[in-house]
Amino acid sequence: MPTAMHLNLRVDPTQYIPQIRQVPGYEYIHLIRLPEYIVDNSLLNEKVHYLNEISSPKEYVTKNNISLLHAHHGQFGILLLPFKERTNLPLVTSIRGRDATLANQPVNYLENMKLLFDQGERFFPVCEYLADKISLWGCPAEKIRILYGGVDLNQFKYRQPKLEGSQNILSIGRFVEKKGHHILMQAFQKIKDKFPNATLTIIGRGELEGYLKTLSSQLNLGESFRLLNYLHKDKVHDHMARADLFCAASLEASNGDVEGIPNTIKEAMATGVPVISTFHAGIPELVTQNEDGVLVKENNVNELAEAIEFMLNNRELWKEYTIRARNKIEQKFDQNKQLLQQAKYYDELLYGN
Repeated sequence: MPTAMHLNLRVDPTQYIPQIRQVPGYEYIHLIRLPEYIVDNSLLNEKVHYLNEISSPKEYVTKNNISLLHAHHGQFGILLLPFKERTNLPLVTSIRGRDATLANQPVNYLENMKLLFDQGERFFPVCEYLADKISLWGCPAEKIRILYGGVDLNQFKYRQPKLEGSQNILSIGRFVEKKGHHILMQAFQKIKDKFPNATLTIIGRGELEGYLKTLSSQLNLGESFRLLNYLHKDKVHDHMARADLFCAASLEASNGDVEGIPNTIKEAMATGVPVISTFHAGIPELVTQNEDGVLVKENNVNELAEAIEFMLNNRELWKEYTIRARNKIEQKFDQNKQLLQQAKYYDELLYGN
């Protein structure tokens, strides 16, 4: 069985573990740059190695029977170019969001990406929007294969939405500008007097935590609002199961940072939680307006507030929306199907299949 060597940021449950460790027909090496990037020790095994400890790429490739290199971010593709040159192995690079922009990138990033486009064999953007982005940068169309992130449908089981009772609004995502949490909080402030039982919970962690806490006080959100720092995934699933609406107010950050398609939206759709999001990046490839969710202009407090009010006032739509949403996830974003697609792309590159 061929082995793919994967380089990604760290060892933790958020770093696309299935796309590294569960590709059908392929063994794996899970490579990170340094031991300090291990976040979850439970995920360690003999297949986790460190890039900085590889002194001879040729010997390493032979010893581990490696047939393919897979970088899980544009910057990691650039890092693997010398490794590729020394081993003459094919290199594929996943493009996930910020790596298709110049947001907070190193000096000469665009020039290095153009070199990667020239020397790398395949590129796997996680949505058509990012495929278009790298095409504009000069990535040859014949090297691009869209590979959506998938949802484990055994883990996220559908349940019918509640058509009365609680009004729990949930958002999940890092506390960074592009997640639009500040827009969602302002929109919630606009509607909360009309819905005194409504609550807003935002789960995540990141650099804007202090700002969001201050904003909560300024908006007088009181006990109707909770900002929860990092929770274990089981606790996050519990919050998803209790949610009545899921909101992802994604937007282009002031530095140009963008999303691909947030996995949390897919998970909400799989679970049967009605979704409100924005016309941002690849999200319209996932959510179809007024069919399986509601989309508004990004960075628009008033439109988002109106969408929340509309959904809370029209709960009779929720069952139809969520059934369509679940069907879409099963058809296009099922993790097993996407892993089979990834294996097919590998086979195409290695064997011409």
